[in-house]
Amino acid sequence: MIDIKEQVEFNFTKEDKNIVITNNMDNVLVKELNTIFDNKIISDFDEGVRVIHTLGKMKAEKIYIVNFSHLKCKCKREKVFKSIANIKENSVVLVDTFQNDIYETIMQEMAEKLLTENYKFTKLKSKPKTKDKDFFFYGETKIYDVVKKGFVYGEMINKCRDLVNTPYNYLNATDLANYAKKLERYENIEVRIYDKAEIEEMNMGAFLGVNKGSLDEPKLISVKYKGKAKYEDPVALVGKGVMYDTGGYSLKTPVSMPGMKVDMAGAAAVISAIEAIAKLKLEANVMAIVAATDNRIGDGAIVPDDVLTSANGQTIEIISTDAEGRLTLADAVWFAQKEGAKKIIDTATLTGAMVAALGFQTTGAFTNNKEFLNKFISASEKTNEHVWHMPITKEYRKELKSKVADMTNKGGRYGGASIAAAFIEKFIDKDTKWIHLDIAGTSVDKKTGATGVMVKTFTEFFM
Repeated sequence: MIDIKEQVEFNFTKEDKNIVITNNMDNVLVKELNTIFDNKIISDFDEGVRVIHTLGKMKAEKIYIVNFSHLKCKCKREKVFKSIANIKENSVVLVDTFQNDIYETIMQEMAEKLLTENYKFTKLKSKPKTKDKDFFFYGETKIYDVVKKGFVYGEMINKCRDLVNTPYNYLNATDLANYAKKLERYENIEVRIYDKAEIEEMNMGAFLGVNKGSLDEPKLISVKYKGKAKYEDPVALVGKGVMYDTGGYSLKTPVSMPGMKVDMAGAAAVISAIEAIAKLKLEANVMAIVAATDNRIGDGAIVPDDVLTSANGQTIEIISTDAEGRLTLADAVWFAQKEGAKKIIDTATLTGAMVAALGFQTTGAFTNNKEFLNKFISASEKTNEHVWHMPITKEYRKELKSKVADMTNKGGRYGGASIAAAFIEKFIDKDTKWIHLDIAGTSVDKKTGATGVMVKTFTEFFM
């Protein structure tokens, strides 16, 4: 049997590796390292992270010592995670020196932050300055699943951010469909991409209406994960997939149009979440549905006063072509229900009104079933992705009355987020439990770009 000192030498043999431990003096490994380094690993210091140069006593060049007491405080913990994530060396080994079930959440968070704090969107730069870092974990087998979960969260959040940050000329509806198709490499995932002719056969007039001004074909993306022995009672994650939004003939201003590549953040979230679910091999039946198109001005584009017929037969008077996301979602949630979903969570960068109401920190949630929403909020509390229950009342529903069709696609000036949710609600069957998430404010950070919001919570929801 290899003793602790030999274990350190055996596992950390490359000179470019740097070790991260805590100053938990109750840990056997920490005690042994403290002996090797002449009691330099002290149990009490003020800063969050301290560095010891090994000076040839080990193959690793440095040991980063995390202040154990700082991990107990959430605000201090965040700073510690950033310090570890920002280690300049390209190869870092994270060592479990907790050996305490209370700290499993911390290990998961740290594994996640090592990836998300290092995120930079550089694939379109001619000479990227950043290099990928290699992170390794060393510890007991029982903690492996916790750390793996953190790494999967971090990886999938970053993938979601990549999708959202990629401009339209590199990522249109077909590109997103091709990306989703590659998820078939995972066990129990089935992907079906519907082209324009097939979408027309399903009479998805609301979805197709948004696409009428585009040169690029729309794609209906269906990803099914079958994690249970029998595929029944699937939950549908429906993401708004407007790949770029000019506003159509209700044209956005030069100030508000830049950044509209983010209008597919809902699609990116549900596709990334179902990949996370597959990587973690969760015992759940989940589908991700995306009606993907851009919204542009063109010879055939819809204009205000047009009337569209949705897949479920309801007619929609167009008041604003810039209220297009809800049109794609109307047919997408219809499709999800046709495929057997009796529980639906849709997520969309839907309204500026949501940003005005809750800012950039909190996602607005609307529902027809409080019990279903409460379960989702419980998951969001574990992931620290804040969600707030918003209302849909008869007053908001009245705003959608039309003189020429079954409904309009936009109401009055105020309460826009609730009116938009009330529109989607019209396409939800009475026996379907439904949550609508408006991530217009939370999907992007002004400083760092796309956030990958809801990837974690969606995944946690199925744990």
